[in-house]
Amino acid sequence: MNVIQALKTIPDPRSRRGRQYPLFGLLAIVLLAAMHGERSLRGMWLWARARQDDLLTHPALGLRAVRRIPSLATFWYAVRTTPAGELERALAPLLSAERDLALDGKWLRGSKRDATDALRVVTLAGVTAGQVWAQRAVPDGDELAAALALLEAFPLEGKVISADAGLLRPPFVQNAVEKKGVTLGSSSPISPTSIRPS
Repeated sequence: MNVIQALKTIPDPRSRRGRQYPLFGLLAIVLLAAMHGERSLRGMWLWARARQDDLLTHPALGLRAVRRIPSLATFWYAVRTTPAGELERALAPLLSAERDLALDGKWLRGSKRDATDALRVVTLAGVTAGQVWAQRAVPDGDELAAALALLEAFPLEGKVISADAGLLRPPFVQNAVEKKGVTLGSSSPISPTSIRPS
């Protein structure tokens, strides 16, 4: 299954009357724009307009019958009416194929406000696709506790996890091993460590 096939499994909640653009094509454009760094729907729409000729002639997007990129309102309506979680559900089979995951602590840019610190999170991301699978806030600076809570809630069977050396402590390793024997390694390129359960 590829991304377009996955997007085609999302039911289109829009009325059939007046539906000119296929939902999977609109969502594919939104995903492409997001992958190119666009963060707002307007930015995604402008990105698509700048590449209109390429997008409209690409057969997989289902837009060959139209002459221009849909309006911002069309994108907005399609995104707004698509049920929450449908995109994640549709793409889950593709993401579950990702075997290598990286667990790392991050400070979220742009989250610092006048009297408060930036939000600190632990993120589990796919190494190949760069997709964030799970994220958890770090309570009271305890990155290990956040990492353990994240691992507890995430299916790890058959996954390989790279983690900072600071997280490779007995509670973390034990939790990962109990979840079907993953391989753990330091994400540090200088001194890689591997802990392989028997």
